[in-house]
Amino acid sequence: MRRDVVEAVPDRTATPVLPVTLGSLLEELERPAAGEAEVGVWALPTDAIDGDELDAVRAWLDEGEREQASSYVRAELRHAYEIAHAAARLVVGTVMDARPEDVVWGRHACPGCGEPHGRPRAEGASIEFSLSHTPGMVLVAVAERPVGVDVERLPDDPVALAKLLHPRETEEIEAAARGTLDGGRASVRFTRAWARTEAYLKGIGIGLGRDPHLDYLGTDEAPARTLGAWEVRDIAVPDQYGAALALLG
Repeated sequence: MRRDVVEAVPDRTATPVLPVTLGSLLEELERPAAGEAEVGVWALPTDAIDGDELDAVRAWLDEGEREQASSYVRAELRHAYEIAHAAARLVVGTVMDARPEDVVWGRHACPGCGEPHGRPRAEGASIEFSLSHTPGMVLVAVAERPVGVDVERLPDDPVALAKLLHPRETEEIEAAARGTLDGGRASVRFTRAWARTEAYLKGIGIGLGRDPHLDYLGTDEAPARTLGAWEVRDIAVPDQYGAALALLG
């Protein structure tokens, strides 16, 4: 993949994506009609899932998912992973008209090396999907074209993490931390930029195989922006999180 620097063009007239909030993984979702929407986003607060419900939906996970879940030492990270994958199975299965436990995961080819570790896909489905999880929140997006989604909690030390981002974003976050920009909303600015960047990189299918320093998504409040053929929009989530959706035009 070419490693040209990409700079987003913000759109301040747009509105954030409003996700559908799930209250349970055991509820029956309504299957969207063909052509009803170009993209759907579902949000699930992880504290909505109690131990009994989590035990029930663990049966949906395949061997690889169970192995990955067991690799998490912290229970909250393990549970967020399990809930995210169960939610993805519920949503994708509903769109495919399949049971959650019958969904079979695969991978698209990586755009960088051609190996099968690019964007996730569901075997036998024409749809694209993406999922993201952090302690407290899960997001699942489904679309008819390549899509990426990301959700992040606001960090305690945004200045240290800001160095992972594009240099201009780092400068903006450091200025916010000094109080010369936004009166100190450095954590909010970092989370906006990181969620936008992750969603975009997940959408193109290379993830952090592409250096986050290369792409300027911005830390500003504009709820949408374009990068070439991609549109990146913020997702409306509770104040302690930041989230974004990337969709290929």
